[in-house]
Amino acid sequence: MRAQPIPTVGVGTAVPPTVLPDHILLQVPFTTQAPLNNWAQHQESCEAANLTMLYLYWSNSKATVIDPRSADSYIRMIDGWKSQPDLNDTMTGQLAQAHWGYSYRLLPNDPQVIAQQLSAGRPLLAEVRTHALGNSHSPGYSSHYEQTGWSVPHFVLIIGYDSTGVWLNDPGISAGRGYHITYAQLTHAIASLDQHHPALNEGNVLLLIAPVAAPKIKPGML
Repeated sequence: MRAQPIPTVGVGTAVPPTVLPDHILLQVPFTTQAPLNNWAQHQESCEAANLTMLYLYWSNSKATVIDPRSADSYIRMIDGWKSQPDLNDTMTGQLAQAHWGYSYRLLPNDPQVIAQQLSAGRPLLAEVRTHALGNSHSPGYSSHYEQTGWSVPHFVLIIGYDSTGVWLNDPGISAGRGYHITYAQLTHAIASLDQHHPALNEGNVLLLIAPVAAPKIKPGML
C-alpha cells in the first residue's frame, strides 16, 4: 500500500467511497520514548516519540525498530520544541506543522474514520490516559491502578485496525510495538484523559498528522 499525503483540495481527510479492507496493519517504525532505557529523563517524551515514528514513516524509513541512538536524538530535539510538558492534540499538530510543514486535522474517533485514514496509509494519534488502555505492562498498573501520578496523559499511534479494534505503537512501554485493543477500550482511554485532565480535553477525537500533497499543475495553469 502507498501512503497518501493529505489532499490540498476540500476537507483534506475524506477518501472516495469504496469498499475498505477488513483489516490493515501499517509498517510504522517503532521506538519507545526512552530508547536508551533512560526512562527517568524521558517521562514527558511521548509526544516526541510519536512524532519521531511519524516523521520516519513519512520519510519512507524501512526500519521496523528505529536505531536507539538515532531515536534518542530525534526525541531530544523534539522535546526541545515543546512549550510545556504535556501537549494536547492541537499543540502536537502545530509542532509538526511549524517544524516540518506537515498538516494536521482533528477527526472523530470513529471506526469508519479510522478505516478510511489507515487504508489511505495515514496513521492516527490518540491522546489517552495510560492505565485506561488496559495494558498490564504500564508502570504501576497492578499496584497503583488509575492513581494520579501513575495513570498519566499519553499519546499512542494507531497503526492498524480490524473488525474488533486497533493496533497501537505505544512508546510508553518496552513491549509497546503493535499491540491490539478494542474500539471500546480506545474510546474509554480518550474519555479518561478528558475527565481527569480537562486542560487537555479536546473531545472524543483523533489526530491526523501528514504531509500535504503537492498540487498537480496542468499545462497552461501558470
